[in-house]
Amino acid sequence: MAAMQKTWIGVIAGVTLALAGCGTGGDPQAPAMSSPVRPSSTTSSSTAPVAIPPTRGVPTAAATVRPSASTPAPPGPPPTPATGTVILRTATLSGLPVPGVPVYLSLQQPCDPAGHDIPVGETTETRRLDGVTDSSGLAAFTTVTGCYRFGMTAPAGTDPVPEGMHTLFLVDQGATVTGQLRFQDTSPEPAPACAESTIETELGVDPAPAADISECDGQWAVISWTVPGDNQRIITRTSGTWTTYVLFPHTTCWDTAAADGVPDRLRPYFNC
Repeated sequence: MAAMQKTWIGVIAGVTLALAGCGTGGDPQAPAMSSPVRPSSTTSSSTAPVAIPPTRGVPTAAATVRPSASTPAPPGPPPTPATGTVILRTATLSGLPVPGVPVYLSLQQPCDPAGHDIPVGETTETRRLDGVTDSSGLAAFTTVTGCYRFGMTAPAGTDPVPEGMHTLFLVDQGATVTGQLRFQDTSPEPAPACAESTIETELGVDPAPAADISECDGQWAVISWTVPGDNQRIITRTSGTWTTYVLFPHTTCWDTAAADGVPDRLRPYFNC
């Protein structure tokens, strides 16, 4: 009986070992029962960090992304346009300045200033500058290089020369170009004989003090100046020049004055 029990125990042990061997795939070192290993919720301070190599072609956070050599550079600021000076001059044909003339300068585009030609009907005004000539008949403008038309508004009483359309060309940086606007010369009107400047010039007296002119008919006059003392005089104009007839006080009698041609209206200035 005891022998039979030992025999059965050996059979059962063999079957058990056979079943265990089938469960491990023939690996005698594998454990009979394997359970999944769960990671601990805490990491020991002695555990060293594991370095993960970067994936090929994918930059890591620390990698620097460099632009491709074919990337175009950003555009820079536009170039500063070249500038120069345009002077418009208003004068007579003999060269006398004509001041106080309204003038204008008109930039025409598209146009090549080096060609010195503004095609009619192919350009338009893109900029206009206005000014007035000074006492020397000049008006200056600082402006960009280019092709320009210019002109004026002739003041009343002037006689501008009919010269058609005026053009000029400012080609180089810093250059100065002058445009001419011309007027006919007019004969100056003769100064009135009774004008203070005429009398003082012809008498040769100081023109600084103000003069009081009375009884002037272009031939005879009475004049005095606003300075201390008695400086009144009667003057006469002979041969186109004023001369002194009598200074006050005087002793010339009326009979003598009348014989000299003094008009009757000046008789109160004589005593005898």
